[in-house]
Amino acid sequence: MFRVNEIPLSLYIHLPWCEKKCPYCDFNSHLLRDPHQYKDYANALTLQLSDWSSLVGDRKIKTIYFGGGTPNLFPINLIELVMKEIYLAMDLEDNLEITFEVNPVLLKKEFSTRDYFLGLKSLGVNRLSVGVQSFDNMLLQNIGRVHDSEEIELFLSVIGKIFTNVNVDLMYGLPGQTKAKVIEDMNLVKRFEAPHISYYQLTIEPGTMFYSRRPRLPGEDIIWDMYRVIVEELLRHSYSRYEVSAYSREGMACKHNVNYWEFGDYIGIGAGAHSKITTCDFVERRIVLSNPFNYVKKMTSKSSFFNRTKMTPGAEVLFEYILNASRLTEGFKILDFEERTGLDFSREMEKFCLAHDKGLIKINSGKVIPTSLGLNFLTNLQEIFLPVEQTA
Repeated sequence: MFRVNEIPLSLYIHLPWCEKKCPYCDFNSHLLRDPHQYKDYANALTLQLSDWSSLVGDRKIKTIYFGGGTPNLFPINLIELVMKEIYLAMDLEDNLEITFEVNPVLLKKEFSTRDYFLGLKSLGVNRLSVGVQSFDNMLLQNIGRVHDSEEIELFLSVIGKIFTNVNVDLMYGLPGQTKAKVIEDMNLVKRFEAPHISYYQLTIEPGTMFYSRRPRLPGEDIIWDMYRVIVEELLRHSYSRYEVSAYSREGMACKHNVNYWEFGDYIGIGAGAHSKITTCDFVERRIVLSNPFNYVKKMTSKSSFFNRTKMTPGAEVLFEYILNASRLTEGFKILDFEERTGLDFSREMEKFCLAHDKGLIKINSGKVIPTSLGLNFLTNLQEIFLPVEQTA
C-alpha cells in the first residue's frame, strides 16, 4: 500500500518550440512553423489542465515548472492564459515555487526583455532557469547555440534586476573545452551571484545530430579533471552540492527537481510530457504523445492523447525509486522509501547490503546515503537495483 497523502505533487508544463535544434539535444523540442501554433497549443494546454483538475481531487500542487524547448519564445499573453487556467483548475500550496526555463534569446531590445520578465513575475513566476551552457564563444558555436557571451551577460544582467532566484545551466566535456575554460566559466557565473548552478556533462544521445556526426570530445582524464575542479571550486565558494549535478546557496535548492528525485508525484501537461500519480494500490504513469501538432489535434477533438502504464509495488518501482533518490547527496529516509514505493525496506536488504559492501552507500540513522564513490560511479550503484529481467 502507498501512503498517497504523504506524497507531494508537482505540475510540469511543456512548451516545445526552439529557434534552432541544438545538435546534442534529445528533448522533445521542435522548430516553429507558424506563430499561430502558439495560440492553438496554449488552448490545448488549458483543455488538458481542465481534465486533470477532476483527477487529482484535493491534492495541492507544491511546485510548477515551465520547460522546453525555449519557453520564453511563447508570447506573454498566452503564458497568462495558461496561468489563469492553472489557478482555476488546481489547488495550490502556499509559498508555491514557479520556475520558468529560458534561453538568452530576447536581446535585440533590452526594454522588451525587461517587460517580458516583469510580466512573468506579475503572473507569479518566482524562479528562472537559464540555459547558458558556456560563456566561451568558440564552445557555444561548437555546440550549436544561437547566442554569444555578450548576449548571455546582458541577459543575466537584465533578469538579475527582476528575479533573485535564478539557476544557471552550464556544461562540461564540450568539444574543444579545457579545464582552464571550465574555470573561466565558473568565474563568470560567480560574478552574477547566481544562487543556483546546474553543471551537466555533455553526453551523446541516440537520435541527436551529434550521434550521427559525433564531435571530438575531450579525453576521459580531462573530463574527470573538469568534474573535480567544478566540485571543488563551487564548494569553496559557498555552494552546497545537494544532487549529482546541482549546487545551491543555502535555502535555494530547486524544490521542483527535488520532488522528482524524492519520487514525488507530478502532472505533465503538453506534448511529450510525463506524469506520475500514486494511488493506494499502484503507481500510474502517463506519457503524452510527443508531436505538438498531433497533440493539439487530439486535445481539440477530445481524442486519446496519452499512453498509460501501471506499476504495483515490486522490483520495477524499487529500481525507479533508486534511479532518482540515489542522486541526492543527503540520500533518503527509509520511511520515505516505504511510503513512496509501497515496499518493506527490510525485505529489500539483499541489494542494499550489496551496494553497502561495495562502498557505494551508507545505511545509518534511518537513512540511505550515497558515498562519494557512489556519487562518482552512480550508474554502478543504480545497476545493482535493476529488475532481474533487465539484467539478462
